[in-house]
Amino acid sequence: MQPGGWVWRKPELGVSTWAAGAAWAYPFVGPSRWQDAADAWRRLAPRVLAEGPTRPVAFAGFAFDGGGSSGPWVGFPDGVLVVPRVLRVSVRGAEYVAASCLITPEGGEEQVDRTIHALESVREVSGGTSGQGEVVRALPGEKHWKTQVLEAEAACRSGELQKVVLARCVEVATSVTPDGVLQVLAERYPTCTVFAVAREGAVFLGATPETLVRVKRGRVWTQALAGTAPRGNDPGEDAVLQRQLASSSKEAREHELVVAHVHEALSSVCARVVQGPREVVTLPNVHHLRTRFSGRLVADSTVLEVAARLHPTPAVAGLPVHRAREWIRTRESVPRGWYAGVVGWVDASGDGELAVAIRCGLLRGGRAWVFSGCGVVAGADPEREYRESQLKLRPVMEAFGVREP
Repeated sequence: MQPGGWVWRKPELGVSTWAAGAAWAYPFVGPSRWQDAADAWRRLAPRVLAEGPTRPVAFAGFAFDGGGSSGPWVGFPDGVLVVPRVLRVSVRGAEYVAASCLITPEGGEEQVDRTIHALESVREVSGGTSGQGEVVRALPGEKHWKTQVLEAEAACRSGELQKVVLARCVEVATSVTPDGVLQVLAERYPTCTVFAVAREGAVFLGATPETLVRVKRGRVWTQALAGTAPRGNDPGEDAVLQRQLASSSKEAREHELVVAHVHEALSSVCARVVQGPREVVTLPNVHHLRTRFSGRLVADSTVLEVAARLHPTPAVAGLPVHRAREWIRTRESVPRGWYAGVVGWVDASGDGELAVAIRCGLLRGGRAWVFSGCGVVAGADPEREYRESQLKLRPVMEAFGVREP
């Protein structure tokens, strides 16, 4: 991937998007970053010209929490919108290329870079991972993290919190390429959204199963995804684990906290919210509980403004959200950066799709930082939570050439 590049793929649907360059880019900081981005896009979108079959589009990325980038996350601000110069889209084998430019306030036109180099930078790269990796260290270590789980469980049992999501990070030495990692993830996790963002010498990438929100012509779709069980070794064991997940009171309690948050958030912007039944969704490495939602917007809200109501969900933060975030800030030793944040796109009409950035890692040079998290509620068991975190690490760890996290 080239610096400033974006990848957005839906393998199961046969849709892949590659973007390069920036006709316009702007960072946003602080707690108002969502609304600032929405306001900026409303002002800017009429000034973007797109030459090609697509409407003007901006790619978006937001950190889990504000506070600026640090450590391995240098170059990844609290939030950013980027209008790419060149956009390549493949839909079930049909290829489209679009180029964007920005009309300046003086009426002049910034030239669009249509060079072969720009088009090459959004070329699909085939083939699997091109190297191997090994674990350098866990941040924090297993013993320390399990102690944090015990502290979080006690806080939930005392009523200080209802739920808190604890993240852990594994640092990896690896020789893989970003394009190789993306290809592996797309092949092994076709029902997920495969994404990548290249900024200032690093690439943030992953295969997330969780859509935060999708908006199209006034309609809204989202989901609550919380509650996890491992996959079985054969179809019979798989069926048993699915039934156990569906009947687990602990997993149901964790799931319903997210359901209530999503329903309340959507009700604030939708005339009517339709909530589907709770179901078990199966991925190659885990089973999850999922509840789907849909609604119709009552105002001319963009996908960015709807996302501001939803993020962070209890699935990545906890409840009450503000207390859980403070708990996370004071106890986690590695900054989350864009892990558990949001990535996606918005078009000129405010429609778009944003995903929760989980099952992901940050690659910088020969080092990668891979993240996973577990929701802790009253009654949580540290050993079980640790095993769950290992399962969630596996997709990206294997793509980085590490067979066991």
